[in-house]
Formats: sequence, C-alpha cells, structure tokens
Amino acid sequence: MSHEHHVIISPGMDGKIGGLELVTKYWPQKYSLYPEIEQIVWKDGIDFAPKLKKITDLVDRLVSNGDTVSLIGTSASGSLMLNAFIERKGVVEKVINVGGFVRPGNRSGQRNFNERSAASIAFRESVLRFASLESTLTPEDRKKILTVRPLWDELVPPETVVIKGALNRQVPMVEHVLGIATAMVLYDPVIMFLKLL
Repeated sequence: MSHEHHVIISPGMDGKIGGLELVTKYWPQKYSLYPEIEQIVWKDGIDFAPKLKKITDLVDRLVSNGDTVSLIGTSASGSLMLNAFIERKGVVEKVINVGGFVRPGNRSGQRNFNERSAASIAFRESVLRFASLESTLTPEDRKKILTVRPLWDELVPPETVVIKGALNRQVPMVEHVLGIATAMVLYDPVIMFLKLL
C-alpha cells in the first residue's frame, strides 16, 4: 500500500472553499500532494474547541492510514492550523500560515486585532491560544513552520504573522486577499516547503 501526503487546508473568515478547491485541484497529479479542504465556519457563535477538534480528528484519521499529513491555514485559519500542529506535532509533517494573525499585536484602526476578531469569538480564542503556546515550540518544531505574507497587508500586520525561528517569507503582492491567492497559486516556496520531507 502506498502512502500519500495529505494537506489539510482551511479558508479564512468567509469560510468559502471554492477558491481553495480550484487552486489545489491539480496538486495530486503535479506534486503528489492530496488536498483535504476543510470548511471552518468562524461566525457561527460557537467557540473554538469544536473547530480544533475537527482538524485534529482528521489528522488522526489520516495518520492512522499511514499517510503523511501537513496543514495550511489561510487568513483566520492560520492560527487554527498552528494550534492543531501543537496538538499533533508528533505526527504533523509541516504547517503553513498564509496571512493569518498568530498574536494580537498592538495596531489601531483596521489592523487592530479586537476589530478583526469582533465577528468571531472562536477566531479570537484561536489566536490568543496560539499566542499563549507559541513559547512551547522547540527549535525543531519551528523548522516545520512556514509563514507567508504579502509585501503589505491592509488587515493583518506583519509582526502578527511572523514566527521567530520559522521560515518566514513574503509574496510579491500587496493586499490581504491577493497576497493569499498569490501564495496559494504562484508562490513556489509553499509547494517546495511541503515537498521537502
């Protein structure tokens, strides 16, 4: 039986998966990477724990088949996937945060974390949880993490995305949604990072 490299991917605050399905459609044929797109409903009023459990249960199911598992969280799901990595770091191969808050920061206006998290208590819990656990990551854990952000993001400040000791990269694009799209469609280091086992 051949083992596959599955990549669990979750979208941002809007929860739409169509774009992720489209950009990863040919990953199995081109890269031998098997996307598992998981919709997360951030604005349902339900706390964070069931969302995290949804991802860790899927990790457990895939690794029980002997498959390799990596995680990608875009925007609001970045901290979710990092939290799932902490819960399952013994079995998760790699984790990528594409343009998501991993700590609140201290910006004002549109880039203020309180403003960004007002629509979802679960998102707020996810970011604060990872921020409180970030110091538990070992140097080896950090080598399994890639963060990707645009040159300029009107919603998420760079200091709230970067993780010390991880591989931190910028895509040659400005704007939150375009930056995420560029990372998922055109940015080779995402694929290269996943393929280096």
